[in-house]
Amino acid sequence: MMNSSANILTIDVGTTNLKCIIYDEKGRIRAQSSKSHPTNFSLPGYAEQNPAIWVSNLQNLLRTIGNKDPKIIKSIQGISLTGQMHGPVFLNSKQEIAYPCMIWSDTRAHEEVHYLKNTFTSDSILKITGNPVQESFTLPKILWLKNQQSNLFPQVDKIVFPKDYLGFLLTGNIYTDHSDASGSLLYNLSNHNWSEEIINNCALKRSLFPDIIQSDDILGRVSYAAAKKFGISEGIPVIKGGGDLATTALANGTDQIESLSLCIGTAAQMLMSFESIEEKLLGRLYFFSHCIPQSYFCLGTVPTGGSSIQWFKNLFELEDKEFILKELNTIEDENTERNILFFPYLMGTGTPHFDYRAHGAFLGLQINHKRKDLIYSIIEGIIFALKDSFASISKPQIRKIFLSGGATRFPIWPKLVSAIFNLPVFVFQNADSSTIGAFLLGAKRLGIIKDFDTIINGLIPEDPFLPQIKYTQIYEKKFKKYRHFSNFIREYSTYDKDFLEYI
Repeated sequence: MMNSSANILTIDVGTTNLKCIIYDEKGRIRAQSSKSHPTNFSLPGYAEQNPAIWVSNLQNLLRTIGNKDPKIIKSIQGISLTGQMHGPVFLNSKQEIAYPCMIWSDTRAHEEVHYLKNTFTSDSILKITGNPVQESFTLPKILWLKNQQSNLFPQVDKIVFPKDYLGFLLTGNIYTDHSDASGSLLYNLSNHNWSEEIINNCALKRSLFPDIIQSDDILGRVSYAAAKKFGISEGIPVIKGGGDLATTALANGTDQIESLSLCIGTAAQMLMSFESIEEKLLGRLYFFSHCIPQSYFCLGTVPTGGSSIQWFKNLFELEDKEFILKELNTIEDENTERNILFFPYLMGTGTPHFDYRAHGAFLGLQINHKRKDLIYSIIEGIIFALKDSFASISKPQIRKIFLSGGATRFPIWPKLVSAIFNLPVFVFQNADSSTIGAFLLGAKRLGIIKDFDTIINGLIPEDPFLPQIKYTQIYEKKFKKYRHFSNFIREYSTYDKDFLEYI
């Protein structure tokens, strides 16, 4: 058992920022700092990041924390990792970066997706991996590099994920965990290992992929070189950690009975844990291995969740996003009676339709509508899209929702979630769910905490937002209307007939 005053450093390689947050034994933040890293959109479909910038940011963040409070850096008794999923980090035989990381939003691998769909039937790929073939996953990106950079690809010696790369720099050991591996389209979900069938059929070498360990395993200890490079103590144990979706699912209580987790940040996500693979959900929701051993979680997603609000703000050159959300503090009859529907398909539907060609839309606009009416309908539309995924789950015992993410700062979100889902909504106070999950894995593995629930329950307020019958009835009808017209919106996005022939 470690000293009860021990602190855990969590490192999160996010899509837009690298975060360092130090938690004490009760899950309270002792120190934190973050720094953004750019994404290069050099060509249509490209979304690349330079892992060297992650490393530079990590050095700067730890130096910043150390300069503010040298004692807090010296108090670190463990490090736990998390980060964005799906993006491959290509290493050569010298463990140097061989090519930029194509992050999850990189969609250049169209031809490779067609190749995979022709090589494997939809049923076979779903049965093996639990997921459909899409450009966002790791495998099509690897095949793109193999096909388009034929001189460079033979130099690739190992393919890891963002958190794994930082773990390697800290310890010198190269491994991945089950949650990140299961987001690659190269993982056998039933066997909990790399799929030899997929690797062989794609003419890839098994040696490219690191061995898989549990998320709560100790990856290694901070090396002498890493201690000097990052300004931390040599010998600190580094816990493997998990992909950010998995650690978010853990932190948000998805393993608790009768609970559903919604996280509304840049994207909007629905998470739920399972003890076994739910065959009925395959092809409707994403399915991954959890950071809890021998467990799974499903993901429903709206690619443009909170970013739909950001899009609206940018479109009308509004300077203060928080101001436009603060305008909407409560559910009002005036707002619910506005007959506007917003379809947040600015980057496709996400689940359950997996239609990434779909476009967004407003329906029902009238000349008397104001800015706040449109913002209100955007929030409704995001929640409707999440409920569309929820409708795929045949789990009638769901009795509560845990809500997290940046949206939790504005009471209109939990109020509308409660009304639209007709369930009590408990709001997490800490928006950094992925790092909380990483902390939980590390703290339990090192004996700092005995169980997850004590920390998780301490983050949940006792009083939930409760649904009001008046509004749940209104939103039940409006959701049916949303689902009906969603079909037409998606059809319009791919309609290529000549309209003139009907005139």
